[in-house]
Amino acid sequence: MAEDIVRQDPKLTNPRAEREWRWLCQHVGEARARAAIANLPGNRRAFPLNIARALGIELPDEALLPALNSNTDAARAALAEIRKCLQT
Repeated sequence: MAEDIVRQDPKLTNPRAEREWRWLCQHVGEARARAAIANLPGNRRAFPLNIARALGIELPDEALLPALNSNTDAARAALAEIRKCLQT
């Protein structure tokens, strides 16, 4: 009989947690990170810090975490438009 696979999702409550999760997935692979969620000891929630501890690794400083995807081109265009308005 095939096992039912339950998708384990991390608790990403803020942008830093999203960046930490992204770093974990890049560092150990998403499959291994999700497997660690299923094996968290006790009643620990699936926050990136707890997942990292379960994997025996330490999260890096915030400056070393990957950036979240953002639409920088649109932001730059908006800033250029604002600068143009301010100059006139």
